[in-house]
Amino acid sequence: FGVVPYLKDLGLPEEDSVGFKSGLFDDARSAENGVDIAVLDLPHISNFTDVEPLRIEPDVRLRIVRRAHDLGHPDAVILPGSKNVIGDLTFLRAVGLDRSLNKLAATDRCEIVGICGGYQILGRSINDPHGIESPGAELVGLGLLPIDTVLEQNKTLTRTEARHRISGMKVEGYEIHHGQSRTDDIPPALIGSNGQAMGACRGDGLLWGSYLHGLFDADGFRRWFIDR
Repeated sequence: FGVVPYLKDLGLPEEDSVGFKSGLFDDARSAENGVDIAVLDLPHISNFTDVEPLRIEPDVRLRIVRRAHDLGHPDAVILPGSKNVIGDLTFLRAVGLDRSLNKLAATDRCEIVGICGGYQILGRSINDPHGIESPGAELVGLGLLPIDTVLEQNKTLTRTEARHRISGMKVEGYEIHHGQSRTDDIPPALIGSNGQAMGACRGDGLLWGSYLHGLFDADGFRRWFIDR
């Protein structure tokens, strides 16, 4: 009946991706005195709330990027989760964002982070033998991390606590994915509470990913990430 007042800037997560897709996350602020973070808008994006905590930081400009010419030269790029990794990887190639990401990865000034589906996309290959997201396709990934992913029939559903290996900061969140990723001998991005290696990280720490959603909810880690 309209008797409850509308309260802005509560810092609560969005209910669904409608606001994200309609431009709610596009930040009009200048990045001149802050950190410019680009988030790729994948057609089948999921768990977009992973990046919402970054919106509340006054020294962060969060940009949603859909085409290669909009990417520019950000301080960081986040590849979010996906409900259809095969389709979203195909999309990135169709709009030229794969080439743009490879160029940024070759520099030493941009941090690239893949979360869940975004983590899989950064790898060498994605195989869907059971037809979960495709008619049994196998695609070559961006090849930025030495990982190979197979989409299995059983889905991982778990809450997890971990430590970000480089910063030592505690993070916690949840995993929800069909993919099982095998990595070469490369440092992990996170160390689980049980000592298990999680994710993968390039030696300089500027290119990494993991399956853990909710990374940036941790105030200490989020602040470290932005300051870095």
